[in-house]
Amino acid sequence: MLKYVLAGTITALAFVATAPAKGAEPAAPAAPEELSQYDFFVGTWHCTGTAFASPMMAEHATTATVHVNKAVGGRWIHATYDENKTPANSKPYHAALFWGYDSGKKTFVQGCVDSMGGYCSSTSAGWKGDTFVFEGTSRGFGDESGARDTFAKKGPDGLTHTGEMQGPDKKWVKTDEEACHRHK
Repeated sequence: MLKYVLAGTITALAFVATAPAKGAEPAAPAAPEELSQYDFFVGTWHCTGTAFASPMMAEHATTATVHVNKAVGGRWIHATYDENKTPANSKPYHAALFWGYDSGKKTFVQGCVDSMGGYCSSTSAGWKGDTFVFEGTSRGFGDESGARDTFAKKGPDGLTHTGEMQGPDKKWVKTDEEACHRHK
């Protein structure tokens, strides 16, 4: 009997020793190291490129500003993409993205919403050399399709982005392409 009482007392003491003090909040676990792979993207970027013709729009030149910041306690990266209104681009595109890391699945994740009512969910293995690719699905106008975003470093302050969608034939088609330079 004494053995069970001692075991119960030791268990209770261990619980009390590891429990947060009354009124104290438990400490959040450290952010995953893998989030540092997004550090290259943090900052303000100016982009020029092309939105390719689609059933929704004619092909046109684009200029945009992209803001990328650490957010939500440093556990997520928040990016906004805002095209400029021009005579060639009377309905500029806007998007908000969250990038993070799923430690359980050991994969990078992206969620996005846009000014056309669309949204996406995709994953990435992270940087492979100078290329970072997200691939998943996008929904818009009631349809779901494959979606891919490819980022390629072009020096310490430059990158290119290529957006692609999968058609009904499962072939990838470029939707947009731009070159971006970090604003200093």
